[in-house]
Amino acid sequence: MKPRHIKEQRQKVIRNIRKRQRAIYQEIRELGYKKLDEPIRHGWFKEIVLTENVERYKNKKHILELYDCIEKSFWGRTKEEADRQWFHQISKFLIYRNFPTISKKQFNRLTYKAQAMCTIYSYRDVNKRLKKRFYVRIPKGAYKIKYTRAYITHSKRIDPALESELDLLEQQLFKNGFYDLWQDSYWENCWRKPIERGLKLKVKKQLYALKQYPLQDIINDNISWEKN
Repeated sequence: MKPRHIKEQRQKVIRNIRKRQRAIYQEIRELGYKKLDEPIRHGWFKEIVLTENVERYKNKKHILELYDCIEKSFWGRTKEEADRQWFHQISKFLIYRNFPTISKKQFNRLTYKAQAMCTIYSYRDVNKRLKKRFYVRIPKGAYKIKYTRAYITHSKRIDPALESELDLLEQQLFKNGFYDLWQDSYWENCWRKPIERGLKLKVKKQLYALKQYPLQDIINDNISWEKN
């Protein structure tokens, strides 16, 4: 029997390594967290909280529905950093009246009366694409914005054996002969397949446009499928 090519052997080793890495990541996630005996002070939250006045409104149910939908808190190591996180959201999604906006996907999940308390607006993202979001018109007396101390109450469980095995597997991928094959397979999955799919669609569209011309004209190069 003809021996396998060394490239195929290495590709098989890489596939086994990546499969084991995924299994280890899953085991690490399943370790969970443990509660600390004493919470550790860690920064500030700038958050939106509902006030007692919300009980006065007839549409309290829909106000609570909208409140559950929005991003309510922004964390920072200091109050100034929490403010920067808040204003970062303003620059991204145009917070209206100091209140976060919601996306089209979030809007579609709301009930009809809750949707009636939203106002649509359009904006362009960093890629100049037109996007839609929604202002949330919760009555101003129903909420307030305040700073709250943040604490760490849980810490992640760590298994030294899993961490050691994960480092060892990563070192094997950086060996000579393995690194290039590993990177090629990674970028192929991330970029090459979508690019190839786009090229195929482009060619298919151009071939469809040629169907309106007689076959003989195309054979004789009287018609070109490329745009001038």
